[in-house]
Amino acid sequence: MLVAGGSVAGGAYAYKWARDELGDDGIIRIWTYDKVALPAICDYKICEFRNEKLPKLLPMLFAEVPEAELTKRYAALHHKWKQPLYDVFMQLGGFYYKSGQKVASNMGGYVPSIYQELFQPFLNDIPARDEASVRAVIEEELGRPMEDVFSSFTWRPIGCASIGQAHRATLRKSGERVVVKVQNPEAERTFKGDVLCLRVLVDIFLPQLSPAFAEIEKQFATEFDYRGECANAQEVRSNLIKAGFSSVVVPAVHAELCSKRLMVMQEIHPSIPLHTALDQQAEKLARSRGISKAAFIEAEKARVEEETRVAARTGRLQRQLSMNTYDRYIRVQRTRRTAWRAWQHTFNGTLGWLVGKYDMSEAADSVIVPINAAKMISDLLYVTGHEVLIDGCFNADPHPGNILYLADTQQLGLIDYGQVKRLTDAQRVGLATSVLLVAAAFSHEPRENPKADPTAHERARASIAAHSIRMGMKTERMLPETLYEMNMTYFGRMDPLWFYPKNLIQWSDAIQKKDALGNLDEIDFLVMVNTASMMIRGLGEMLQQSRNLATAWKPLAEQVLRDAGKLGEVEAEIASWTK
Repeated sequence: MLVAGGSVAGGAYAYKWARDELGDDGIIRIWTYDKVALPAICDYKICEFRNEKLPKLLPMLFAEVPEAELTKRYAALHHKWKQPLYDVFMQLGGFYYKSGQKVASNMGGYVPSIYQELFQPFLNDIPARDEASVRAVIEEELGRPMEDVFSSFTWRPIGCASIGQAHRATLRKSGERVVVKVQNPEAERTFKGDVLCLRVLVDIFLPQLSPAFAEIEKQFATEFDYRGECANAQEVRSNLIKAGFSSVVVPAVHAELCSKRLMVMQEIHPSIPLHTALDQQAEKLARSRGISKAAFIEAEKARVEEETRVAARTGRLQRQLSMNTYDRYIRVQRTRRTAWRAWQHTFNGTLGWLVGKYDMSEAADSVIVPINAAKMISDLLYVTGHEVLIDGCFNADPHPGNILYLADTQQLGLIDYGQVKRLTDAQRVGLATSVLLVAAAFSHEPRENPKADPTAHERARASIAAHSIRMGMKTERMLPETLYEMNMTYFGRMDPLWFYPKNLIQWSDAIQKKDALGNLDEIDFLVMVNTASMMIRGLGEMLQQSRNLATAWKPLAEQVLRDAGKLGEVEAEIASWTK
């Protein structure tokens, strides 16, 4: 009775606290989510316990489940829960939209690909708000009628996100094409309850992600004032122009028209969201093979999985096309497309007058001019590395919905600067040191180099662990091997071959059980650095463009350390591994 009474009293207190803090609407939102999410998570955990943990705990009673059968059982759960989870995320909006973007981006392979595919609409196609509510926000923020500022305004949004939506417009004063970003008045109000609900589930079922989730929560809370985003965009744009980057474009901002809930910026034209460009490319490739896009994606996934298994046996990385190979193929395809159009023009201008004109645009359009995936991933990583290490001011949310593709020039448009993180000089130097140590450690890593000297490997591991401790990284047991493993993944490789036969989630679970990540207060900035880099590397994995982050950022890290007068010191430490 006492236990029951205590439970009722505790539940009543928890309900009263939630109602006072979040309101009745917040309680309803939590219940709406939990009644779908909790059974789903329990289903997955039960499957994991029965099929993976019990055979290890009690091998005499429970037989090991073959990998193919285990995959089949998890696939059944994916099919069971993908649509209910998608529906509840889409129904609730708010922070669930942002979480849906993370699923759709699938940085580092944390979610099954079947979820990633279904959740694609969260990147740029969530429900729009009505014209009246959008007009009300704009005119309240401007303090005057919209028509005084815009000579044209397209009410159908070009993109909807977790906090607001974007519309095309034309400035009355200059005639410039702009994008107008308008905040949802309800976004900030629902944020607190949404995050609380998700955080409880993360703490219970994915505790290894709890420290990172706390930092993401803190960073996301800064997005509700577009004046901060305006200043962020101006700073990043200025830095990249100063550095001479020509492969990326950051839109100019009209600061005089920006306010807490309104932002006006240059339109990057003509461009489409990167995820849309990739989707169109997959559609064309599937059509050229006479199959559906779904069948094409499944076939590609199966091919990559088989190549990973082969690579694991042979010790060689999966094949991937180089930047130059892409360029040569792109030139050939553009020539083919131009030839079709020239032939149509020539024929219709001569024989076409006698035998009838032909429309060959379908043939020309069927020629696939691919995105240079190798160049795109390298450019994105290098630009992000420059923002992090050189500028100390970077966008922590570079998911594909925040990247535009300019097909004519093959440039990338970088937008949405609500989640910008700034670093101190000491933090930049610490990061640069980590990058150089990890880059050097791979040559002494047995998984990378079977002939590596064990003594050099042990010294490299000790060196990386010691530097991590100096930076403020903490784990429960402070095991050097744990600190080393984390660094080699977060600053190095995260491709399937590196973890094989595990995936990133299984690796993360194993780390959590062995030596869980501790308090991140001293290194909270690392969470957003890792989030940004893993998003881009995750996109690279999807496009079969694996990257070692330490290799990509090494020249930038050397520049930082050289400017700080510490490059010789770090190089001497690396050299000591082989003495």
